[in-house]
Amino acid sequence: MLPYIISEDLEILMRRWGERTSIPIPDHHFFESLQTELILGMSEFFPDAKITYIDYASLSEQMAKRISAIADTSIVVSIDHVYNGATFHLESNRIADRDTMKVLGEAERPGFPSITDQILALPNGKSITLVDDGCFSGATLKQIVKKFYSCGKKVGRVIVGISINPKANVFVEAFPEIPLEAVYAYDQVKDWVCERDFYLGVPLSGRTAGIQEDGVIRCILPEVALAYCYPFGDPIEGASVPVKFAGIFSGQMIRQSLRLWSEIGRIRGKPITCSEVPRLPRGIIPGNQAFVDAVLSQTSCQAKAEECSLR
Repeated sequence: MLPYIISEDLEILMRRWGERTSIPIPDHHFFESLQTELILGMSEFFPDAKITYIDYASLSEQMAKRISAIADTSIVVSIDHVYNGATFHLESNRIADRDTMKVLGEAERPGFPSITDQILALPNGKSITLVDDGCFSGATLKQIVKKFYSCGKKVGRVIVGISINPKANVFVEAFPEIPLEAVYAYDQVKDWVCERDFYLGVPLSGRTAGIQEDGVIRCILPEVALAYCYPFGDPIEGASVPVKFAGIFSGQMIRQSLRLWSEIGRIRGKPITCSEVPRLPRGIIPGNQAFVDAVLSQTSCQAKAEECSLR
């Protein structure tokens, strides 16, 4: 059976958010129970795949060792904000179409200079080592390396946490002279999804909605997250969920998301509002409404619309 890879990051991202906001976060056992529930569900949705969790601590530690080994001879630039602590970061977003969730390309994060200006601001004198959490198709790395080259910066190496099918990788095909080093390498997978992407409202979750006008890609402001479940996004495009399970899968992920945010509200003593949630999914607007209530309202509207369409 092909593996379905889930890279663990939900708990670490929620703890970082809790530290920034002074909002209490559930204990480790709570997140373990979410993982157990997720794995059981995914095993039903993907009976022909092996659900494989990649431990956050192991992945981040091994990436740190690789970065440390070349830090004196290379300028390490990270595209990822979760699994490594490189000195330099490229503040970029992978932008997807708001309606289809199809990836459009890369754009700078809101409030930061253009990707070109960020690259030009990096120190000179050493080759660049790019670091990312993973390389699936290689399309993102290909685009970014081309930008480095157009700015006169040489990329000497790429380090990723996870690489998938290097024989069909467009980055490897375009830049065979640049070594691609991975902590975990897979020839083929059913899919690879970061754990955070399954949950509504979590930092960095889902794809970032944007548009492309006159060849320029930019995100929609305020930022809109395209979740991997209906009605906030597309579980088929986002997580390769079989069509026949897309609705059931969406229901499970909404229930787990509500469980997460309800527990945080219970611990704090009052609900988390939409304005407090770090990353609002499509269809939810900032405000004082409890995030849990806003999600329930949207899913209720979706259910009613589907019921009407069947009449």
